[in-house]
Amino acid sequence: MEAKLRKPELLQRILAAVEDSGWSALLLRAEHPFKLRLFRADDPAHIDVTVFIWNITHGGGAARPANELRIQLTGTVPTVQTEGKTLLVGWNEGYRVFVAFDIRRHDAQASSSPSIQVARSALLQAHTHSFAIHTRGNRETVVAFRPEYLIEYVRSQAALHSPAFARGDLPDLVNSLDTVTDAQIDALAASPRRMIVQMLKRKYRERDFAARVLSAYRQRCAVCGVQIKLVDAAHILPVAADGSTDDTTNGVALCALHHRAFDTNLFSFNESYEVQVSNRRLEELRAADLLLGMSNFQKALLPALALPADRRDYPSPTYIASARRLRGWAD
Repeated sequence: MEAKLRKPELLQRILAAVEDSGWSALLLRAEHPFKLRLFRADDPAHIDVTVFIWNITHGGGAARPANELRIQLTGTVPTVQTEGKTLLVGWNEGYRVFVAFDIRRHDAQASSSPSIQVARSALLQAHTHSFAIHTRGNRETVVAFRPEYLIEYVRSQAALHSPAFARGDLPDLVNSLDTVTDAQIDALAASPRRMIVQMLKRKYRERDFAARVLSAYRQRCAVCGVQIKLVDAAHILPVAADGSTDDTTNGVALCALHHRAFDTNLFSFNESYEVQVSNRRLEELRAADLLLGMSNFQKALLPALALPADRRDYPSPTYIASARRLRGWAD
Protein backbone atom coordinates (compact mmCIF):
# COMPACT_ATOMS: atom_id res chain seq x y z
CA MET A 1 0.00 0.00 0.00
CA GLU A 2 1.47 3.35 -1.05
CA ALA A 3 1.77 5.93 1.71
CA LYS A 4 -0.68 8.82 1.69
CA LEU A 5 0.24 11.98 3.54
CA ARG A 6 -2.11 14.43 5.18
CA LYS A 7 -2.21 17.99 3.90
CA PRO A 8 0.06 19.37 6.68
CA GLU A 9 2.62 16.70 5.78
CA LEU A 10 2.37 17.59 2.09
CA LEU A 11 2.98 21.21 3.04
CA GLN A 12 6.15 20.15 4.84
CA ARG A 13 7.31 18.36 1.68
CA ILE A 14 6.86 21.61 -0.24
CA LEU A 15 8.71 23.71 2.34
CA ALA A 16 11.55 21.18 2.48
CA ALA A 17 11.77 21.25 -1.32
CA VAL A 18 12.09 25.05 -1.29
CA GLU A 19 14.96 24.74 1.19
CA ASP A 20 16.60 21.96 -0.83
CA SER A 21 16.35 24.22 -3.89
CA GLY A 22 18.44 26.84 -2.10
CA TRP A 23 15.57 29.29 -1.55
CA SER A 24 13.41 30.32 1.41
CA ALA A 25 9.65 30.57 1.83
CA LEU A 26 7.19 32.71 3.72
CA LEU A 27 3.97 30.83 4.39
CA LEU A 28 1.20 33.23 3.42
CA ARG A 29 -1.64 30.70 3.76
CA ALA A 30 -1.38 27.47 5.73
CA GLU A 31 -4.73 26.03 4.56
CA HIS A 32 -5.03 24.16 1.28
CA PRO A 33 -4.43 25.45 -1.34
CA PHE A 34 -1.23 26.70 0.22
CA LYS A 35 0.21 30.09 -0.65
CA LEU A 36 3.92 30.83 -0.35
CA ARG A 37 6.28 33.67 -1.14
CA LEU A 38 9.57 32.30 -2.45
CA PHE A 39 12.73 34.36 -2.15
CA ARG A 40 16.50 34.35 -1.78
CA ALA A 41 18.38 36.44 0.73
CA ASP A 42 20.65 37.88 -1.96
CA ASP A 43 17.82 38.87 -4.33
CA PRO A 44 15.09 41.46 -3.65
CA ALA A 45 12.74 39.77 -6.12
CA HIS A 46 10.29 37.11 -5.01
CA ILE A 47 7.75 34.69 -6.48
CA ASP A 48 4.29 34.18 -5.03
CA VAL A 49 2.84 30.72 -5.64
CA THR A 50 -0.43 29.02 -4.81
CA VAL A 51 -0.03 25.25 -4.54
CA PHE A 52 -2.78 22.71 -5.09
CA ILE A 53 -1.33 19.37 -4.01
CA TRP A 54 -2.54 15.81 -3.55
CA ASN A 55 -0.92 12.42 -3.08
CA ILE A 56 -0.20 10.63 -6.32
CA THR A 57 -0.79 6.89 -5.94
CA HIS A 58 -2.12 3.90 -7.81
CA GLY A 59 -5.35 4.32 -5.90
CA GLY A 60 -7.14 1.40 -7.51
CA GLY A 61 -7.57 -2.33 -7.58
CA ALA A 62 -6.17 -4.99 -9.83
CA ALA A 63 -8.31 -3.79 -12.73
CA ARG A 64 -6.33 -0.55 -12.98
CA PRO A 65 -3.09 -0.77 -15.00
CA ALA A 66 -0.06 -1.16 -12.70
CA ASN A 67 1.78 1.56 -14.63
CA GLU A 68 -0.96 4.13 -14.03
CA LEU A 69 -0.83 6.48 -11.05
CA ARG A 70 -3.20 9.34 -10.36
CA ILE A 71 -4.16 12.23 -8.14
CA GLN A 72 -7.74 12.51 -6.93
CA LEU A 73 -8.83 16.15 -6.89
CA THR A 74 -10.91 15.83 -3.74
CA GLY A 75 -11.89 18.53 -1.28
CA THR A 76 -10.76 21.48 -3.39
CA VAL A 77 -11.31 22.42 -7.03
CA PRO A 78 -8.05 23.59 -8.65
CA THR A 79 -8.40 27.06 -10.14
CA VAL A 80 -5.90 29.41 -11.73
CA GLN A 81 -5.19 32.26 -9.32
CA THR A 82 -5.10 35.85 -10.54
CA GLU A 83 -1.93 36.72 -8.60
CA GLY A 84 1.40 34.96 -8.80
CA LYS A 85 1.80 31.42 -10.12
CA THR A 86 -0.52 28.49 -9.59
CA LEU A 87 0.90 24.98 -9.19
CA LEU A 88 -1.04 21.75 -9.58
CA VAL A 89 1.16 18.95 -8.27
CA GLY A 90 1.13 15.45 -6.89
CA TRP A 91 3.60 13.99 -4.41
CA ASN A 92 4.61 10.35 -4.25
CA GLU A 93 6.21 9.33 -0.98
CA GLY A 94 7.72 6.14 -2.38
CA TYR A 95 9.57 7.69 -5.30
CA ARG A 96 9.90 10.98 -3.38
CA VAL A 97 9.16 13.09 -6.43
CA PHE A 98 6.66 15.75 -7.43
CA VAL A 99 4.57 15.46 -10.57
CA ALA A 100 3.34 18.76 -11.96
CA PHE A 101 0.36 19.08 -14.27
CA ASP A 102 -0.64 22.02 -16.48
CA ILE A 103 -3.03 24.00 -14.30
CA ARG A 104 -4.43 25.71 -17.39
CA ARG A 105 -5.77 22.37 -18.63
CA HIS A 106 -7.37 21.56 -15.29
CA ASP A 107 -8.70 24.97 -14.28
CA ALA A 108 -11.96 24.46 -12.35
CA GLN A 109 -11.92 20.71 -13.12
CA ALA A 110 -14.66 19.06 -11.08
CA SER A 111 -16.74 15.94 -11.43
CA SER A 112 -18.10 13.17 -9.27
CA SER A 113 -14.65 11.54 -9.21
CA PRO A 114 -12.08 13.97 -10.64
CA SER A 115 -8.63 12.55 -11.21
CA ILE A 116 -5.54 13.02 -13.38
CA GLN A 117 -3.48 10.06 -14.50
CA VAL A 118 0.22 9.74 -15.27
CA ALA A 119 2.48 6.81 -16.11
CA ARG A 120 4.46 5.35 -13.22
CA SER A 121 7.49 5.35 -15.54
CA ALA A 122 7.56 9.18 -15.40
CA LEU A 123 8.03 9.07 -11.61
CA LEU A 124 10.72 6.42 -11.90
CA GLN A 125 12.51 8.51 -14.52
CA ALA A 126 12.52 11.55 -12.23
CA HIS A 127 13.59 9.47 -9.23
CA THR A 128 16.60 8.02 -11.04
CA HIS A 129 17.55 10.93 -13.35
CA SER A 130 16.31 13.98 -11.38
CA PHE A 131 13.88 15.38 -13.96
CA ALA A 132 11.42 13.98 -16.49
CA ILE A 133 9.17 15.27 -19.26
CA HIS A 134 6.21 12.99 -20.06
CA THR A 135 3.40 13.41 -22.56
CA ARG A 136 0.01 12.05 -21.51
CA GLY A 137 -2.42 10.46 -23.96
CA ASN A 138 -4.29 13.76 -24.29
CA ARG A 139 -0.98 15.45 -25.32
CA GLU A 140 -0.64 17.28 -22.00
CA THR A 141 3.00 17.72 -21.02
CA VAL A 142 3.60 16.52 -17.45
CA VAL A 143 6.76 17.36 -15.52
CA ALA A 144 8.15 15.09 -12.79
CA PHE A 145 11.10 16.13 -10.66
CA ARG A 146 12.98 15.56 -7.44
CA PRO A 147 12.34 18.13 -4.66
CA GLU A 148 15.54 20.12 -5.19
CA TYR A 149 14.30 21.13 -8.67
CA LEU A 150 11.12 22.79 -7.40
CA ILE A 151 12.35 26.34 -8.00
CA GLU A 152 13.56 25.51 -11.50
CA TYR A 153 10.12 24.13 -12.26
CA VAL A 154 8.37 27.21 -10.83
CA ARG A 155 10.56 29.60 -12.80
CA SER A 156 10.01 27.75 -16.10
CA GLN A 157 6.50 26.43 -15.52
CA ALA A 158 4.74 27.84 -18.60
CA ALA A 159 7.52 26.88 -21.00
CA LEU A 160 7.87 23.36 -19.62
CA HIS A 161 4.16 22.65 -20.15
CA SER A 162 4.03 24.16 -23.63
CA PRO A 163 3.60 21.75 -26.57
CA ALA A 164 6.70 23.26 -28.17
CA PHE A 165 8.90 22.06 -25.32
CA ALA A 166 7.93 18.44 -25.91
CA ARG A 167 8.87 18.47 -29.60
CA GLY A 168 11.94 16.90 -31.12
CA ASP A 169 14.69 15.46 -28.93
CA LEU A 170 14.35 18.03 -26.14
CA PRO A 171 12.55 15.65 -23.73
CA ASP A 172 15.33 13.11 -24.23
CA LEU A 173 17.92 15.71 -23.17
CA VAL A 174 15.95 16.79 -20.11
CA ASN A 175 15.28 13.17 -19.16
CA SER A 176 19.00 12.37 -19.10
CA LEU A 177 20.59 15.24 -17.21
CA ASP A 178 23.17 12.85 -15.79
CA THR A 179 24.59 12.08 -19.24
CA VAL A 180 23.67 14.98 -21.53
CA THR A 181 26.75 16.88 -22.71
CA ASP A 182 27.42 20.59 -23.19
CA ALA A 183 27.87 19.90 -26.89
CA GLN A 184 24.37 18.47 -27.11
CA ILE A 185 22.94 21.50 -25.35
CA ASP A 186 24.96 23.93 -27.47
CA ALA A 187 23.59 22.23 -30.59
CA LEU A 188 20.10 23.44 -29.69
CA ALA A 189 18.99 26.60 -31.38
CA ALA A 190 19.33 29.64 -29.13
CA SER A 191 15.95 29.93 -27.46
CA PRO A 192 14.25 29.87 -24.07
CA ARG A 193 14.15 26.08 -24.48
CA ARG A 194 17.94 25.88 -24.59
CA MET A 195 18.20 28.21 -21.60
CA ILE A 196 15.95 25.90 -19.59
CA VAL A 197 18.01 22.83 -20.44
CA GLN A 198 21.19 24.73 -19.52
CA MET A 199 19.62 25.79 -16.22
CA LEU A 200 18.57 22.23 -15.40
CA LYS A 201 21.98 20.81 -16.31
CA ARG A 202 23.71 23.45 -14.17
CA LYS A 203 21.45 22.54 -11.25
CA TYR A 204 22.18 18.85 -11.78
CA ARG A 205 25.94 19.49 -11.64
CA GLU A 206 25.59 21.61 -8.51
CA ARG A 207 23.51 18.98 -6.76
CA ASP A 208 25.75 16.11 -7.88
CA PHE A 209 28.85 17.96 -6.66
CA ALA A 210 27.17 18.85 -3.36
CA ALA A 211 25.93 15.30 -2.79
CA ARG A 212 29.39 13.80 -3.36
CA VAL A 213 31.25 16.35 -1.24
CA LEU A 214 28.80 16.39 1.67
CA SER A 215 28.68 12.59 1.69
CA ALA A 216 32.49 12.42 1.75
CA TYR A 217 32.59 14.73 4.80
CA ARG A 218 29.55 13.08 6.46
CA GLN A 219 27.62 16.38 6.29
CA ARG A 220 30.12 18.04 8.68
CA CYS A 221 32.05 21.27 8.34
CA ALA A 222 35.69 20.33 7.77
CA VAL A 223 37.00 23.18 9.93
CA CYS A 224 34.62 23.24 12.91
CA GLY A 225 32.67 19.95 12.81
CA VAL A 226 29.16 21.45 12.85
CA GLN A 227 26.32 19.65 11.04
CA ILE A 228 22.74 20.86 11.80
CA LYS A 229 21.99 21.13 8.05
CA LEU A 230 24.03 24.33 7.69
CA VAL A 231 26.86 22.86 5.64
CA ASP A 232 27.69 23.69 2.02
CA ALA A 233 29.82 21.98 -0.57
CA ALA A 234 32.38 24.67 -1.37
CA HIS A 235 34.65 24.70 -4.40
CA ILE A 236 38.31 25.10 -3.43
CA LEU A 237 39.28 26.55 -6.79
CA PRO A 238 36.27 28.78 -7.59
CA VAL A 239 33.90 27.78 -10.36
CA ALA A 240 34.77 30.89 -12.38
CA ALA A 241 38.51 30.12 -12.33
CA ASP A 242 40.26 28.48 -15.25
CA GLY A 243 40.92 24.85 -14.44
CA SER A 244 38.15 24.56 -11.86
CA THR A 245 36.17 21.30 -11.94
CA ASP A 246 33.36 19.55 -10.13
CA ASP A 247 35.69 16.79 -8.95
CA THR A 248 35.10 15.82 -5.33
CA THR A 249 38.78 16.65 -4.73
CA ASN A 250 38.02 20.27 -5.63
CA GLY A 251 35.45 20.43 -2.87
CA VAL A 252 35.35 20.83 0.88
CA ALA A 253 32.40 20.83 3.27
CA LEU A 254 32.06 24.15 5.10
CA CYS A 255 29.32 25.53 7.31
CA ALA A 256 27.70 28.76 6.14
CA LEU A 257 29.95 30.91 8.36
CA HIS A 258 33.20 29.25 7.33
CA HIS A 259 32.18 29.09 3.68
CA ARG A 260 31.83 32.87 3.69
CA ALA A 261 35.06 33.28 5.66
CA PHE A 262 36.91 31.02 3.20
CA ASP A 263 35.58 32.91 0.18
CA THR A 264 36.66 36.23 1.70
CA ASN A 265 40.16 34.92 2.50
CA LEU A 266 39.79 35.20 6.28
CA PHE A 267 41.18 31.70 6.56
CA SER A 268 42.62 29.09 4.26
CA PHE A 269 44.28 25.67 4.41
CA ASN A 270 47.53 24.62 2.83
CA GLU A 271 48.57 21.52 0.91
CA SER A 272 49.17 19.75 4.23
CA TYR A 273 45.56 20.61 5.21
CA GLU A 274 46.61 22.91 8.06
CA VAL A 275 44.00 25.59 8.76
CA GLN A 276 45.45 29.12 8.76
CA VAL A 277 43.98 32.52 9.60
CA SER A 278 45.14 35.45 7.48
CA ASN A 279 47.14 37.98 9.49
CA ARG A 280 46.67 40.48 6.69
CA ARG A 281 42.89 40.19 6.94
CA LEU A 282 43.11 40.47 10.73
CA GLU A 283 44.98 43.77 10.35
CA GLU A 284 42.36 45.03 7.90
CA LEU A 285 39.59 44.15 10.33
CA ARG A 286 41.46 45.70 13.24
CA ALA A 287 41.90 48.93 11.28
CA ALA A 288 38.16 48.96 10.58
CA ASP A 289 37.35 48.19 14.24
CA LEU A 290 35.59 44.96 13.22
CA LEU A 291 37.39 42.35 15.31
CA LEU A 292 34.62 41.67 17.82
CA GLY A 293 34.14 37.90 18.09
CA MET A 294 37.39 37.07 16.33
CA SER A 295 38.78 35.26 19.35
CA ASN A 296 35.80 32.89 19.44
CA PHE A 297 36.00 32.46 15.67
CA GLN A 298 39.62 31.33 15.92
CA LYS A 299 38.96 29.03 18.89
CA ALA A 300 36.28 27.20 16.90
CA LEU A 301 38.69 26.36 14.08
CA LEU A 302 40.27 22.93 14.01
CA PRO A 303 44.07 22.96 13.55
CA ALA A 304 43.67 20.95 10.35
CA LEU A 305 40.84 19.85 8.09
CA ALA A 306 38.70 16.96 9.28
CA LEU A 307 39.27 14.86 6.19
CA PRO A 308 37.00 12.30 4.47
CA ALA A 309 37.31 8.64 5.36
CA ASP A 310 38.29 7.81 1.78
CA ARG A 311 41.69 9.22 0.79
CA ARG A 312 40.46 9.47 -2.80
CA ASP A 313 38.18 12.30 -1.67
CA TYR A 314 40.92 14.35 0.04
CA PRO A 315 41.28 17.89 -1.33
CA SER A 316 43.76 17.96 -4.17
CA PRO A 317 47.02 19.82 -3.31
CA THR A 318 46.99 21.09 -6.90
CA TYR A 319 43.59 22.74 -6.47
CA ILE A 320 44.61 24.12 -3.08
CA ALA A 321 47.81 25.68 -4.43
CA SER A 322 46.00 27.14 -7.45
CA ALA A 323 43.27 28.60 -5.26
CA ARG A 324 45.74 30.21 -2.88
CA ARG A 325 47.60 31.83 -5.77
CA LEU A 326 44.35 33.04 -7.31
CA ARG A 327 43.14 34.50 -4.01
CA GLY A 328 46.49 36.12 -3.31
CA TRP A 329 46.75 34.25 -0.03
CA ALA A 330 49.18 35.61 2.53
CA ASP A 331 49.47 34.36 6.15
